[in-house]
Amino acid sequence: MSKPPIILVHGFRGSPLGLEEIAKFLHTAGYDVYAPAVPPFAGSKPLASYTTKGYANFLKDYIKEHNLKSPILIGHSMGSIIVTATADFCPNICNKKLILLSPISTKPAKLFASLTPLSALLPRRIVDYITTRYLFVPKNHKLFRRTLKITHECSNDQPPKKRDVMKSANFSAHHSIAEFDLNHKKVLLLAGAKDRLIPQKSTLSLAQKKSAQTKFIRNTGHLHNYEDPRATAEAILDFLEPKS
Repeated sequence: MSKPPIILVHGFRGSPLGLEEIAKFLHTAGYDVYAPAVPPFAGSKPLASYTTKGYANFLKDYIKEHNLKSPILIGHSMGSIIVTATADFCPNICNKKLILLSPISTKPAKLFASLTPLSALLPRRIVDYITTRYLFVPKNHKLFRRTLKITHECSNDQPPKKRDVMKSANFSAHHSIAEFDLNHKKVLLLAGAKDRLIPQKSTLSLAQKKSAQTKFIRNTGHLHNYEDPRATAEAILDFLEPKS
């Protein structure tokens, strides 16, 4: 029996490149993996509306354009909001299993939310360094430099217009997955044990309310897709293919 396809959805200021290592592990396990460039980043076309409906329609259209049957949606950070909105608004086009990496389980603090859109006005390399330094947990300078290099490559790939970045930032700062109905899905919340952006207690609280499973990857933070892609992929596969 063939395995369902997987769609990996990156987060704010990201690109498919940031999830490439995870995609390789999943592909080796026998899954066809797709990774769209999320508007307005990585050379994608800007959205007419940077709203939950707008992003959900974007992903719905991507699924239809690639003729994907019941794909498993996996979203990282802001991508977790996008895939959850899609699963809520369009439940029949995607798999019942939903995986949220570094899930935005609660809205960021008001100060952070107000400052996030302003990041569009600063030089990209400065924003990349500050955010990566804050979100990166392991004390591994080589891995940090590699993560920062990939982040630079992501942000320099056909940079979008500042107004679109601000709209996307405003979206990411004012929504969370708590807004959506997950009762019809089997959900895994997969986060770094030392995530500085979203407290672990918020993720655990949401998991209890939504009857979701949780897994925390030790010694990683919000960027566990870079920090430990193998552990991230293994946790995903354990959820998709539980051992009897």
